[in-house]
Amino acid sequence: MNKPPLLHKFPVFLKIITFGMVVLTSVILVFIFGTLLAFLIFGSDTMKNLALIATSTDPDIIALAKYFQIVGQFAIFLVPTVFFAFLDGRNIGKYLKINARPELRTIVFSVLAIIAVIPIINFIADLNQQMVLPAFLKDVETWMRESEDAATKMETIFLNTSTISGLLVNVFMMALIPAIGEEFLFRGVLQKLFHQWSKNIHVAVILSAFIFSAIHMQFYGFVPRFFLGIFLGYSFVWSGTLWVPIAIHFINNFIAVLFSYLSAQGVVGNFEDTIGTGDSALPAVIISTVLSTGFIYLIYHFAKKNKPVNAELIK
Repeated sequence: MNKPPLLHKFPVFLKIITFGMVVLTSVILVFIFGTLLAFLIFGSDTMKNLALIATSTDPDIIALAKYFQIVGQFAIFLVPTVFFAFLDGRNIGKYLKINARPELRTIVFSVLAIIAVIPIINFIADLNQQMVLPAFLKDVETWMRESEDAATKMETIFLNTSTISGLLVNVFMMALIPAIGEEFLFRGVLQKLFHQWSKNIHVAVILSAFIFSAIHMQFYGFVPRFFLGIFLGYSFVWSGTLWVPIAIHFINNFIAVLFSYLSAQGVVGNFEDTIGTGDSALPAVIISTVLSTGFIYLIYHFAKKNKPVNAELIK
C-alpha cells in the first residue's frame, strides 16, 4: 500500500507557508552549492568578479553573471517546486500536470495567440511606462525607475551576442529554463494552492498572475506581464496540462531573444518591440485583439469539446 504524501493532511495555509520555506531553503542551499562550483569553473577571483557584474562588459564576467542567473532559476523555481510536488503529491508528474500530453492543435493555437497578442502587450507596456506616482511617493518612483533601468541594462548585456553559441545559451537561460521553472512554480504549485484555499479558480489564476508579475521586480512592465500571467493561468485550466502554458511562455521569451539577436545582426529592425505603439498603435491593436481573441476562443472551445472545462483539471 502506497503511503500518502507527507503534506496530505496539512491545511492549505500551512502548505503555502511550507512551500515558502522550501523555496527559501532551496535558494540558500543551491546558491551555496552553485558558488562553490563557480570557484571550480571560474577560478579564485569569482567573489571579486561578482561585485562587478552590474557594471562590467567583460565577457568572462558576463559569463559568470549568466551562470548565476541559471543557478538562481534552479534555486527559486525548479528545485523547490519539484521537491514540494513530491511532498504534497508524491507523484511529481501528476501533481504538476506534466504527465498529460497536450493536443497539437492546442499548442498551435496557443503559439499563434501569443504571437498575435504582441501589439496589445506593447501597447499596454507603453501605457505602463508612462505611469507617474503622486508627489509624496517620489522616492518610491525613483527607486522603481532605478530598479527598472538596472534590470533593463542587465537584460541588454545578456542579449548582446553575435554568435550562434551565444544565442543558444540565451535561449536556454532566458526562454527554456524560465518557461519550465516559472510555470512549475506559478501555475503548477501556487495556482493549485490558491485554488484549494479560495475554492475559486478565477481568484487562483489572478493571484498567481499577480505574484508572477510582481516577482520580476520590473514595475514598468507589471501590467502586460500580469495579463500574460492570466492567459497562462487559464490556458492551464482549459487544457489540463502544464505543457501548454510552458509552450506559450517559451515562445513569448524565445521571440524576444531571437529578435534581439537578429536585430544585433542587422537582419531585422526592432519592430517586435514597437508594433502596437506610436502612430501604428490603433490599427495594430485592433487587428491584434481580433486575432488573439479568436485563437484564445479556439483553445477554450477545443478544450471544452474534449473534456469539461472546470477547476477539477488542476486539482
